[in-house]
Amino acid sequence: MVAALVNHLSPRALVVLRLPRGAGPPAERDVRAAIETDRSALGLPQADVTEYRLAGPYAIDIAGEAVDEYVAWEV
Repeated sequence: MVAALVNHLSPRALVVLRLPRGAGPPAERDVRAAIETDRSALGLPQADVTEYRLAGPYAIDIAGEAVDEYVAWEV
C-alpha cells in the first residue's frame, strides 16, 4: 500500500490567461487581477498578491483562433 502525499500549505490561486498569438506575456496588473478574482471565486480571504510565477507561452488553437496560453499561480 502506498501512502498519499498530503500538502499542508494553504490554498493558492491558479489562473490561465489567453492572449492573441505573439502578443507577449500578460501585464503584471492583469496577472494580479486574475489571481485576485480566482482567490475570490475560491472563497479565499483577500490578500495582497506579493509573489507569483508565470509559465508560458504555450501556443494553442481554440475554435480556429491562435492564442498563447500562460499559467500563473501565487507563491
